[in-house]
Amino acid sequence: MKKVLFNREPLLTTAAVSKWLGIAPRTVCLWAECQEIPAIKVGRQWRFRECELCEWLRSPGAKLKDYSNSRVTAAMI
Repeated sequence: MKKVLFNREPLLTTAAVSKWLGIAPRTVCLWAECQEIPAIKVGRQWRFRECELCEWLRSPGAKLKDYSNSRVTAAMI
């Protein structure tokens, strides 16, 4: 049987992450939906672990992307 470990680190809200990264809350939600940023879906809301976000930001592939000319922007309209 697989052992489940619980991480008791508080989860950050979309608003907190957007303020931290300096981007719009909607962008944070879109990145979470597209799996661009590590996130957990709790009901209908996205939540984030600070340790995972720090690790993601330190990774070479993590860049705050410009979606101005992508299909993600089209989905917002």
